[in-house]
Amino acid sequence: MEAWSHGDGWLSVDTQAWINDRGEFAPDLTDDLRAWMDENGHDWPHDSVIVAWVRARTGEPPAGLHGDGELWHHNLCNYSDHLIDDLGFVVLSCAEFGDLMIIVSDHHGRYVLPTVYRSIVDQLEEWADYSHATGECANGHRWQTHDTVNVHAWDGSEVTMYRVPDLVRVPFGDRSRAYVACPVCGKAVRFDNRF
Repeated sequence: MEAWSHGDGWLSVDTQAWINDRGEFAPDLTDDLRAWMDENGHDWPHDSVIVAWVRARTGEPPAGLHGDGELWHHNLCNYSDHLIDDLGFVVLSCAEFGDLMIIVSDHHGRYVLPTVYRSIVDQLEEWADYSHATGECANGHRWQTHDTVNVHAWDGSEVTMYRVPDLVRVPFGDRSRAYVACPVCGKAVRFDNRF
């Protein structure tokens, strides 16, 4: 929870923690991709470079989500998400390496040296889950958001949508104690970014 005062705040998730929840850093593949790029005169990890690296190392093209295209590109700059730092990444699958997530750009949208993670999620779609969160207060009221701005009852029992900023509370002006108040009872709702 990031907040300045009552009614002024937003949900946030540490970007590295979000990545670690979905993938394991692959130093061998990271080093290999960077070395291959250097050997082949590529400065930046454009999509075509990632595809060429996979082809060079495995002899086969990678596959994007459900085999659609060669990779699945995400750029979170100017996108409504919970992550503290925006980033650009691609998700792909290939027989030899399995499912991979490769960071290709930073929070400003600038290309960076690639960093490779082996995906540990059951469904690759979980890499696109950067704006959903579910939460529960001490009294058992469960809430969810699909857009980082509005919350609604998790089970559909409450049809009213509530704006997250309107529910933000900052006790005694202490930003480290900020929370989202339950629309039903006012208790703190603790959110999780995974279903």
